[in-house]
Amino acid sequence: MRLTSTGRAYLVAVLALVLAACGGDRTGAGGEIGDPAPGGTAIVAVTSDFQAFNPVTNTAIITDEVNKFMLFTPLVQYGENAEIVPYLAESWDLDEQGVTFRLRDDVSWHDGQPVTAEDVKFTFDLAKNPEAASLLESAYLTMVRSATVIDPRTIRFDFVAPHAQPLDAFWWAPVPRHVLQGVAPGELAQHGFNRQPVGSGPFRFVSWDAGQAVTLEANDQFPQALGGRPMLERVVFRVIPESTTRLTELLTGAIDVNYTVAPDEAQQVEGQRNVELRNFAGREFLYVGWNNEREPFRDPRVRQALGMAIDRQGLINALMFGYAEPAAGMVPTWSPLHPDVDAIGHDPAGAQRLLAEAGWRDTDGDGIVDRNGQPLRFTLMTSENRLRQDIATVLQQQLRRVGVEVQVRFMEFQTLLQQHRGRDYDAALAGWTLDNFKVDPTPLFSCEQARREGSPNRAGYCNPEADQLMMAGLRETDAGSARQTWADFTRVLQRDQPITFLFWTEDLAGIGPRVQQVETDARGRLVNVAQWWIPENRRR
Repeated sequence: MRLTSTGRAYLVAVLALVLAACGGDRTGAGGEIGDPAPGGTAIVAVTSDFQAFNPVTNTAIITDEVNKFMLFTPLVQYGENAEIVPYLAESWDLDEQGVTFRLRDDVSWHDGQPVTAEDVKFTFDLAKNPEAASLLESAYLTMVRSATVIDPRTIRFDFVAPHAQPLDAFWWAPVPRHVLQGVAPGELAQHGFNRQPVGSGPFRFVSWDAGQAVTLEANDQFPQALGGRPMLERVVFRVIPESTTRLTELLTGAIDVNYTVAPDEAQQVEGQRNVELRNFAGREFLYVGWNNEREPFRDPRVRQALGMAIDRQGLINALMFGYAEPAAGMVPTWSPLHPDVDAIGHDPAGAQRLLAEAGWRDTDGDGIVDRNGQPLRFTLMTSENRLRQDIATVLQQQLRRVGVEVQVRFMEFQTLLQQHRGRDYDAALAGWTLDNFKVDPTPLFSCEQARREGSPNRAGYCNPEADQLMMAGLRETDAGSARQTWADFTRVLQRDQPITFLFWTEDLAGIGPRVQQVETDARGRLVNVAQWWIPENRRR
């Protein structure tokens, strides 16, 4: 039995409940909404600037959603029940050795050139080139060996080996070969295309005012079979880092959608007429990453002790207001492959014993453990997001109780990301969002990724035992056997503690009264943006 089918069955209930909460049109301020009609501009708030409108080089989640649902056309998409559905690929033939996709013939780049199998292969080859340092390779293509163009509309992918969830490897979009074919893979991340993309999706790029706003407009030529021209004329993404400012602008109508409502703001949103609060299953977990290549984090006993010193449930109660659950590892609880393994417990006394075993004791009575005259002190960096700052402050206090001194540093997100990817840090409070519904921990934990500069394995963790378990889990096609493998893998991570898992978050969004038919679920915040619409009497 393919895990693809099994996994979808478990996700149907989650997504069905979410989608049920998304239906229905709203009336209220502005009168009756009338029938859907094209036109209008929606204003969406984002917390930080975008990264790269290039599926090959981007690593930021909100940019990824814009790429997948607005600017480009992935080979496949996910349906309402998390089933794989055709998109750029109108059909496919799947066997144990690989998959052959037949592409649509009516999708064009925004400069008028047709999208072909050559574009798909070009993108695949770029993603597999180590010099490109592409997240596509590590997140999607670890089990895909090669791509062969059969004709302009047909492409064959061969697998490394038979494996579970094979079609989930193709939820990515090609880039235009005719625009980028002369660019060296190592220079792609700095290329101007990233800021002025030529896409193929339902929206076209218009402008990017760095740190302020990005504007996209409807693509009149988008194929009717894929939904046709979007209902909205434009979508403007405004960069609003401050949570309170986003909330105020949502409640006053200055923005239409706020996708990052803080947990402590949820009650305020719920109490407002004509503004909806959405909470839905997320694909993100928060964690503390330890730099395994730097002292004192080379010793797994130190990392494990720090993990035991953290009170996850206390963080969830105090700062997440219940909109989260403790994370045992990186297989979410809604996955059919979720192992029956509890998150590591809060055990300050056990943490102190482990630190002492590793040679860290308070020899001078100042309350900070030390070794060879050096106190256990390090810097924990995180973004300027208010919730992350609050979590970091509480972590600082919790670790202080076991004799560890933490200096917290708040950083602009892109700067943080650069240092994190470069392993230029002690510890980092960060989030990781699963790229799809496939279970694949290799980007974060494989030895291969540890050897690559700028890879997602930002801890620099390498353990051959973990590598073997990951490969076994990826190739296992029986759900029961796969669960056991991922349970064994989770226990190895809990022992080695290359990162400390904190919790899986629920996503919270606020939707204002103007924009209709906004869906939010685990597939993404912008999953149906092409169907959003604004009543004529509410347009600006």
